[in-house]
Amino acid sequence: MITSQADTPTAGFRPFFNPATGEWITYTGVAEDNHKQLVRFTWRSVPGGVITEHIHPRQEERFTILAGQAHFTLNGEKLVAGAGETVVVPAGVPHSEGNPGPAEIEGIVELRPALRAKELHEAFAGLVADGKTTPRGAPRNPLQLGATFWHVRHESRVTSPPIWAQNLMLPPLWALAKAFGVRPYYDRWDSRIPVAGSGDPERTRN
Repeated sequence: MITSQADTPTAGFRPFFNPATGEWITYTGVAEDNHKQLVRFTWRSVPGGVITEHIHPRQEERFTILAGQAHFTLNGEKLVAGAGETVVVPAGVPHSEGNPGPAEIEGIVELRPALRAKELHEAFAGLVADGKTTPRGAPRNPLQLGATFWHVRHESRVTSPPIWAQNLMLPPLWALAKAFGVRPYYDRWDSRIPVAGSGDPERTRN
């Protein structure tokens, strides 16, 4: 469905770009700010950007469009949303997003509840930035694929290959990744702007 919604961004995070999807993300609200209720970010999609079909098994997603025209498929149905409209994607519903151009799309995206959505977006963009993925953004290292994709299985699942096949393939890769020290997420991907003088060393998250 399409409704209207506004958003007031806050500061504290740097924008980051995922070339595989053609999207810029800047967080304006994360789990620790709101009792884990939601993740919110400003979203820009460049012409030609495509987010392939996927589901959020346990989250609702809302796209509020501020400028441009966003092209969606929602459970196989095509729709276009323009400025002032919000597309609501219920949990478990297959969907994709695209920008055929010619202008950028600007919007606000919210995911409820927050879960690990922030880590998901940062990990997917970070792997691309590290040069460790295919052009479509999938990790080339099967152990990294298992580690990251199984880590965020409650937040996002691609629809191809089928989820039943992913459930057979990913857990053994995840187990091997743990044995070989391959992490699902590294703090170098964190887009939070550090507090001046904090001096915190890089940490890793299991």
